[in-house]
Amino acid sequence: MFDDSVSKTIAAANLTRPNNKFFARARSTENVAPVQALRVALQWEAMTRTFMFTTIASLGVMAQRFSAGAEPSRDVLGAYQTAYRVIGDDMANFAGEFGAVAPKGVAGVHYVWWAESIVGPLTDVVEPSEAKLAARPAAGVGALIANMRRLAAEPLGAAVQLRVVEAIALDIAVAFRRMYAKVAVAGASLYKGPDALDWINSHIKAETSHASSVSDEETGMTAMVSTVEEQRDFARFASEYTANWARALDDFATALAN
Repeated sequence: MFDDSVSKTIAAANLTRPNNKFFARARSTENVAPVQALRVALQWEAMTRTFMFTTIASLGVMAQRFSAGAEPSRDVLGAYQTAYRVIGDDMANFAGEFGAVAPKGVAGVHYVWWAESIVGPLTDVVEPSEAKLAARPAAGVGALIANMRRLAAEPLGAAVQLRVVEAIALDIAVAFRRMYAKVAVAGASLYKGPDALDWINSHIKAETSHASSVSDEETGMTAMVSTVEEQRDFARFASEYTANWARALDDFATALAN
């Protein structure tokens, strides 16, 4: 099955929990300084913002193709419906796991929610000069964001992004849970309120179903592939995209080490 080959591409890029440096470092690091956490948080904010908008943009490219051409097959339309629903959670929190805890309205858009609940408390306790340095774009993250923007113009871009990101999102959320729970100021946890880590906890709960839906044989992202040429494009895009995700997560690992 073609979807199996995408799973192998993800594993080959060391994006699975046993083989990824960031996942291992988030687990083994005993104390996380606020400035370290801020470096990662600011990069993640930029990544999630770009991911959401470029995925939506790619769905628009495909929608234009649908409107100007022949009726898409039921397989393709089913995959498109899955993509619309999954990325819709980032914008409007359709899933119950998000809707139950996300702020209402625009504040619940995932990158805004992250900025206000995770980045905000860190910015309050980090010196402005250190915060300015922490905001500098990391090379791997920059390459990934550039890759996302290229995929925004591709009809298969949304499918590639969702298939890869949802496969690794649970492990990233678990790593964040371990990492941000260790951030302390003057010996006290920075995120100590009952809802302080709702963003992370809700993603841990929701990402299993997301990952299952985008890899489904009938309505998952590879169901958007209708021709041999599209299969080659999907494989090429996925190879480049996973390599850039690996570089970005290496940046996170470096941030935790310095």
